[in-house]
Amino acid sequence: MKGYLKSYNIILCLGWTAMLLWYLANGLVFDDTTLLMLNIFQGLAILEIFHALLKWVSSPVTTTVIQISSRIFVLVLINFLASDQYINILGITGLHLIMIAWSITEVIRYGFYFTSLIANESKLLLTLRYTTFIFLYPMGVAGELLIVFSWMKKDGLNWDIIDIAFAGITLLYVVFFPKMYIYMWNQRKKKLN
Repeated sequence: MKGYLKSYNIILCLGWTAMLLWYLANGLVFDDTTLLMLNIFQGLAILEIFHALLKWVSSPVTTTVIQISSRIFVLVLINFLASDQYINILGITGLHLIMIAWSITEVIRYGFYFTSLIANESKLLLTLRYTTFIFLYPMGVAGELLIVFSWMKKDGLNWDIIDIAFAGITLLYVVFFPKMYIYMWNQRKKKLN
């Protein structure tokens, strides 16, 4: 199991790093290669739910399910939104925000987990893991919400069952974001003291 977790974490750390570098090298243009990498590396995160369920990691199952399911939901929307359908605020879309926030977060997180598994916990990665969330988590959530709003806007609001479901999902963000953010602050206090 430990060998598997080491492999899982280093593969995802390197994968998110490659995707971030590709995205930056392309001038923040989201192309087919970026989409493929995002689908692979975000899709593999589903395994983390099983890691938590099987108690291979100490992550709470509920927290893991909330984080992974919200990202998978947004990933599905990304796969169906055309590039001209994203809400654009001063040249920035939700896609830009999540690409930066998710990528940096995951490079740090998976790197941290990997070094912890090889009994060589990095103080730098520990500090980054429990500090960068302060701005990356709200940035990622803002990006996710902009993508949800882009989806809702693309056909206009009809207040049909789909629009009502999306409004409910948006409400879930409002309810769960503060709880998750406070959870991270509590983790920060615990880990950095």
